[in-house]
Amino acid sequence: MAEHMQDEADLEALKRWWDENGKGLVAAVVVAVLGTLGWQQYQGFTASKAEAASDLYATMLAIQLEDGDAAQLMALAEELKAEHSASTYARFAAMLEARRAVDGGDLEVAEAALRWALTAGDTRSDIGQLIQLRLARVLADQGKETEALAILGQGSAAFPVAYAQAQGDIHLAAGRPEQALAAYRQGRDLATELGQYSVVLDNKVRTLETRLPVDASPETAEGAI
Repeated sequence: MAEHMQDEADLEALKRWWDENGKGLVAAVVVAVLGTLGWQQYQGFTASKAEAASDLYATMLAIQLEDGDAAQLMALAEELKAEHSASTYARFAAMLEARRAVDGGDLEVAEAALRWALTAGDTRSDIGQLIQLRLARVLADQGKETEALAILGQGSAAFPVAYAQAQGDIHLAAGRPEQALAAYRQGRDLATELGQYSVVLDNKVRTLETRLPVDASPETAEGAI
């Protein structure tokens, strides 16, 4: 299920984080406590740390894009997590580490990386919800279906359509087409409400509707979730 490791989602989550937090430094409070000189020194230190974390993550992205050495990428991820654990770049590094692990078929490493990323910040932020989505898919791939569905059952304000689709995929893989259809329909309806159109979801709904009995109405299927 490599579809849940898309770079576009990473970039969108990072953009949302920056829009919400990148300019929100509590300057007035810090100035009052440390004084102007102390604040200037703090700014310099913070900027230096952020630049170092950014450079490490940029190197990781370059390695990933060039399909470079996996060991080097993993080493950089561990360095970012150890030296800049409070940085959002560290969470994205762990997500990239997980993606590379999934590509290599090492789901246990992917799970560990995503669990670290989840505990490194707000679990209900946009990034936190994206991490939970990916963790749910990795868990499902390992056969931990109940745990995966429990995560997705919390819902997502940031990625409601993707959560519904993931639920459908898990139900379908487990041989529950009625419940899968209900989840896919829910995702398609949510996409419509958001002014989007998902070709993938629409195709999944249409395919299951042709396979299931006529009486598998939306009401009947939804009751099976």
